[in-house]
Amino acid sequence: MQVVSIISTKGGVGKTTTAANLGGFIADAGLRVLLLDLDVQPTLSSYFTLGTHAPAGIYEMLAFNEQRIEQLASQTAVAGLDLVVSNDHRGELNTLLLHAPDGRLRLRHLLPALASHYDLLLIDTQGARSVLLEMAVLASSLALSETLDGADALPGRWPITDRQ
Repeated sequence: MQVVSIISTKGGVGKTTTAANLGGFIADAGLRVLLLDLDVQPTLSSYFTLGTHAPAGIYEMLAFNEQRIEQLASQTAVAGLDLVVSNDHRGELNTLLLHAPDGRLRLRHLLPALASHYDLLLIDTQGARSVLLEMAVLASSLALSETLDGADALPGRWPITDRQ
């Protein structure tokens, strides 16, 4: 399973739109795609009509190490496209993962359980520097950085890559 994070420390640059459209396009081409909504503003989670809504979401996955796909993956109306919804309504995951010994690596350790079910995992991240963003980058084989037009968009991108 390939893992791609859509990242930027700026909000409003099109991360969610890119994740949704790329996921839909690739699923339409016949691959099995899982979208992971790591944004505390759960826009991606409301982007698609859900055929079946899983009982758990990103909170249970990261806070309780939930790995069972039937508990996590909600099926969208698009064949081959599933979604792990953002359900951290109180915004606790950043703090929880910041203080956990495996915090920044937790997602990377949970992904092998999902690998046999999907060809591609697309991670939609929040537009801010956070433990969740760093965790997504560390779990990814590729990070796609969204930017707006203009030189003022570049400074928000570099700190993410400079730390590694």
